[in-house]
Amino acid sequence: MTLEEIDTPAMVAAAGQVFLLLIGVLLVWRVGFSEKGRELRHRPSPLSPWLISVWNFAYAIFIVIAAGVAGQFGSQVLVGSINVGDDVALIIMGLGFQGGLLAGAGVAAAMMKQRQIAAGITQPRAQLRPMNVWLAGLITLLIALPILTGINIIWTTSLDYFDLNTDRQELIQIFAEAETRWVILGMTFLAVVMAPLTEEVVFRAGMFRYLRTRTPAWIAFPLPAAIFALMHGNLVAFGPLFMLGIIFAVAYERTGRIAVPIIAHGLFNLNTVILILAGLDF
Repeated sequence: MTLEEIDTPAMVAAAGQVFLLLIGVLLVWRVGFSEKGRELRHRPSPLSPWLISVWNFAYAIFIVIAAGVAGQFGSQVLVGSINVGDDVALIIMGLGFQGGLLAGAGVAAAMMKQRQIAAGITQPRAQLRPMNVWLAGLITLLIALPILTGINIIWTTSLDYFDLNTDRQELIQIFAEAETRWVILGMTFLAVVMAPLTEEVVFRAGMFRYLRTRTPAWIAFPLPAAIFALMHGNLVAFGPLFMLGIIFAVAYERTGRIAVPIIAHGLFNLNTVILILAGLDF
């Protein structure tokens, strides 16, 4: 094997991934098993309770879902009126759905705030510790990588054992087969910016924050994570995404800042995009 054959984007990406996994293993040990990690885990969460009624929360969910459906429908109408390829159409519909969810979350949050003011409810401010949210997001990603690698191996092995579908997500397939720069840029924006922002606001800042002080931890953490994983509509991705949702909820719980899981989510998706574009099949 020549040097030119070794020094390929795939080999460089694989070496970089191994390096990140090694750092992640060290961080998992530090957070999970060291004395310092145990001390940090026993500190109270800086995230304050979310003081809204169950009916207001249900109303907020309705608004978010309705806005997402409206965004999806509007994007489908737009795609039907213009002549674009299937990959571009998928990007437009993804942006429509994600944008609708995010807009719905913004409208719901504003309405809930007005209802709280009208009812005389004062929402306590979270006592947030000063921190670098970008560093915390990066650390969250690094901790997640070795955990998700192990979960992915166990999950896909189990699916293969029961002869279940292990096809990759459609978005991953489009990335792998994209032929134009604009398709890659559009998919990257959707995966790295739009999806993390929307999904963390809806599932962590919305659903998880509501459940965390009203239900046991064995419900508050896995339920939003399960819905988050199911929303991606891919069996092979469900196991890793379910664990990823739990990790993001823990990061939000321990830091009190929704920006931390948003950044970690975006970096995770960016890492996946880089591996796909480098030609690694996983």
